[in-house]
Amino acid sequence: MASKLTTAYTDEAYLSRRDLQKAMNTTFIDSFWQEQMDYRKEHRVNLPLYLINRTPLYVTLTPAIKDKIALFVKEMDAHLNLVSHLSEAEMVEVKKNAFFPLLKSISFFEGVQITDMSLRALLNKTYRENEPNHAPVIHYLHTLNHYMDERGHLESTDEFLGDAFTYLLGTNEITKFYREAGPSEYRPTSVINGYDYERAPARDIEGMMDKLYQITSSEKDALLEMMLSLFYVSYVEPFDSLNHSLATLLAKNAYASKVGNISFILPLEPILLDRSVNEAIKETKKEGDFTYFLLAAISCLRRLIQNQAEAVASARINVYKPEYVEPVKEEAKEMPIISDPLQPSLFDEEPVINEVKEEVKEPEVIIKAEPKNALKPSRVISVEEMNESGNAPQKAFNVPQNVLSDKEIKEYVRYLLETNPNLNKRQASFLANHSTPGRFYTIQQYKAFCKCAYETARTSMDHLTNEGYYEKLQVKNKFVYRLLIKGE
Repeated sequence: MASKLTTAYTDEAYLSRRDLQKAMNTTFIDSFWQEQMDYRKEHRVNLPLYLINRTPLYVTLTPAIKDKIALFVKEMDAHLNLVSHLSEAEMVEVKKNAFFPLLKSISFFEGVQITDMSLRALLNKTYRENEPNHAPVIHYLHTLNHYMDERGHLESTDEFLGDAFTYLLGTNEITKFYREAGPSEYRPTSVINGYDYERAPARDIEGMMDKLYQITSSEKDALLEMMLSLFYVSYVEPFDSLNHSLATLLAKNAYASKVGNISFILPLEPILLDRSVNEAIKETKKEGDFTYFLLAAISCLRRLIQNQAEAVASARINVYKPEYVEPVKEEAKEMPIISDPLQPSLFDEEPVINEVKEEVKEPEVIIKAEPKNALKPSRVISVEEMNESGNAPQKAFNVPQNVLSDKEIKEYVRYLLETNPNLNKRQASFLANHSTPGRFYTIQQYKAFCKCAYETARTSMDHLTNEGYYEKLQVKNKFVYRLLIKGE
């Protein structure tokens, strides 16, 4: 039967021997520590995994700890269920905020020097840098989006890791899988653990990973499988590179067996940066007790999910905010591309008012002749094609007027001016305020926004097109500009 000490120092807070000394303010704790160990041993569950030094791994699952885990799983599943029911526009906005700390963590683990502005541009689909060193982060974002959009599900084995590896490397196939070289001698790792291998010797990798696959493919306890994947792959380091990226992806895929691919939005990437989690890893390596890592990781993930939930709430507000802006202000920012009888059409300079039971003929559109040196449109599209792209009023929720916040706009203007000296401040400011994928912009909008002459507006829009930001299109006898996504 559990005493007050075991309840306090195992069930409520899973303390190590050193933490127990601090809690009791004495170094003479042998009898108290033995009591903890006896109680934990009663509820020990051995895992078919072992550390590099052949210490077997186990987890302690007392009734109180089981209840803690079950409560957290309920909270996490409720969060994922909410995210899974977001609209497409809401999900786009959520990813911009939720993926930022994930990419930030990946850049740290993979040693990528990338600024916050570049990460924001990447998430806003306005990234225009040609920096090869950013590839690991860019490929990781593409991999996350791929698996979130994927309907099928691969077992969390070497089959999934091989598939993920190709996306992370940006290639169709890989010529090498597990690491073929590694440490062959013990070396100091920490004061707690003494001498050990800093990562698994190459000869042991396949056997250790096969043991992990036995667990992750069983689909018995999705949370335990997820946490074991995160810990074990990062610990073994079976690959020459991208070990942390592959560890988080395998962990998310393990939980996808329960909730579907929405699990790939879980913020697992920052967990191994948490100080308390790293202290727990040391205890796990020392004693083989995986409970230290499991409970510390759950505590950290709970905080990260709460932050993500706030980002979800903020994103949902941002998506619907344009619907509640006064019509006059909306018209001043964006010219709607619709045939509303009381609003100016894209093809009409003045509003056309329809009288009751009278057929109104479409007025003749007179457009200034383009100079001979003007940029030619890449193609001609129809009005129907524009409406399908999200400019019709019934699709206002799917394509908001402006997807960037005021703070993001300021950061993006600075980012544009720093990364492209060919832009002036007006051009950068217009681009930052008119960078919604799927919308079309006009020379008149630039003229109104920058308060400049028509010719200045035309040459500026053509210049932004030449720089690769917009695509110039022709609709009837009108020119429009669409944001060009990198890769098109």
